[in-house]
Amino acid sequence: MEYDLLLVEDDPLHREMLVEALLDKGYLISIAENGQQAVDIIQHGSFAVALLDIRLPDFDGHSLFELLAQRQPECSVLLMTGQATIEAAVGAMKAGAYDYLAKPFRIELLLLKLDRLFRLKALERENRQLRSGGSGDIIAVSARMRRFLATAESVADTSATVLVQGESGTGKELVAELLHRHSPRADGELVKVNCGAIPESLLEAELFGYEKGAFTGADRQRRGYLEQANSGTLFLDEIGEIPHTMQIRLLRALQERHVRRLGSEVDSPADFRLVAATHRDLDELRESGAIRDDFFYRLNVVPLHLPPLRERREDIPLLIDHFIQRYAERHRRVPIRLSGDTLELLLAHAFPGNVRELENLVERLQVLHPGAEIVPRDLPPEFRRGAENSAALVQCFRTDLPLRQALHDFERRFIDRILQEERGNRTAAARRLGISRKNLWERLLD
Repeated sequence: MEYDLLLVEDDPLHREMLVEALLDKGYLISIAENGQQAVDIIQHGSFAVALLDIRLPDFDGHSLFELLAQRQPECSVLLMTGQATIEAAVGAMKAGAYDYLAKPFRIELLLLKLDRLFRLKALERENRQLRSGGSGDIIAVSARMRRFLATAESVADTSATVLVQGESGTGKELVAELLHRHSPRADGELVKVNCGAIPESLLEAELFGYEKGAFTGADRQRRGYLEQANSGTLFLDEIGEIPHTMQIRLLRALQERHVRRLGSEVDSPADFRLVAATHRDLDELRESGAIRDDFFYRLNVVPLHLPPLRERREDIPLLIDHFIQRYAERHRRVPIRLSGDTLELLLAHAFPGNVRELENLVERLQVLHPGAEIVPRDLPPEFRRGAENSAALVQCFRTDLPLRQALHDFERRFIDRILQEERGNRTAAARRLGISRKNLWERLLD
C-alpha cells in the first residue's frame, strides 16, 4: 500500500539526501523547506506519516507538530533534532510522536523505522476492518435495507462502477466504504471527493493535479484526487454538480486509466474503481442536458438506490442504540435511555434529514441529558408536533366504574403521566396542569 509522507527539513543537503533515499524506496513525498510551507501543505493534503525537523528557521517544530496532530490526528510523526537529549526524546514521545531521531542519524535507521511504522498502520487498519465486520456502521434489519446490502455486497468484490442514489443523510459515504472494504482494491486508498463543495474554477486542479508553476499560486507539485486513488477507489459524491468539460475529462481518464496533471507533458497512472453518488435524479439531469449521455451511461453501470429512513423505520431503534453507545463513549457520559412515548414519536417522525438527522439528535440528547430517561418534552419542537393533540390518554378510562370513580382514576393517571414527563418536578407539573403546587400535593394524597 502506498502512503503519502510529508518531509519538513530546512537544511538543503540533508533534505536532498533524505528525498533521494525515500524516493528510491517508493515513498510518495511532499516536501517543505520551512514551517510556513509545511502549514500550507498540511491545509491541502493529508499524510500517513510526517518527518519533521524540530529546529526550523521560521517556525517552532513542536508547534508544527501540535498543528499536525490537531488537523490530522491519524498522521504518525517522526521528529528529527540535533539536540540529542533524553529529555527531548521523552517530551516528544509524551506529546504523541511515534518516534524520535537524533541527528546525525543513519538513513538505514530511518528506513527501518518507516518500514515498521507502515507495517503497524497496515495491521491497525486490518484490525479495524475485522472489528467492524459485515457492513460496518450500516445498521439494518428492515427487509428493504437487507435487500440493498445484499446487492451492494454482491458487486463489492468486482471493479464495476457503482452509482449510489439517495437523499441527503442516508449514508451514501458508508456505502462507498463498504464497497471499497470488500473490493479487490481494499489495500489501496479510498479517496473521497465532494464535487459540490469544490468551486468550478478549482475542480480541474483538484481532480487532475498540477505541476509547480502550472498557474499563478502553484508553488509546488500536487497529485490530484484521481491519481491519489490509483490502485484504490475514488468516491465522487454529488456527481451531478460536475460541469460538462470535467465530465469529458473524467470519461477519458476512466477509459485510459491515466491522467495528465496541469502543466505536465507526461501521463500518470490512475487505475481506480469509481463509486459515484448523488441525491439528485440523474435521469432528469440527463434530460435537461446537465449530464452528458455518455457520462450518464458510464456512471450507471450498477445503480443502487439507498432508501430514506422513513421507508426503513424498523431500523430506527437499532440506529438509536448504536448512536447512544457511540456518543456516550465519545463524550464520556452515562448512556441515555428513551421512554416508550419518546420512541413512538421518533418512529412517527418523517426524518427529512434521514440517518444524519437522527444521529445529530441522539448526540445532542446524550450531551445535554447524560444518564437520563429521555421523555417527549426533551425532544425539539419539530419532533413533538402532531402529538400534542393525541387522544391516546382516552384509553385510561375504565367503563366498568361509576362516573365519579372513573373521573378520579383518569385524573390520577393524567397527573402521573405529567409528572413522568417532568421527571418528578412537581412545580413544573403543577404549572402544566394549571393548578398550584399545594393543590397538586393534595390531589396526590387523595
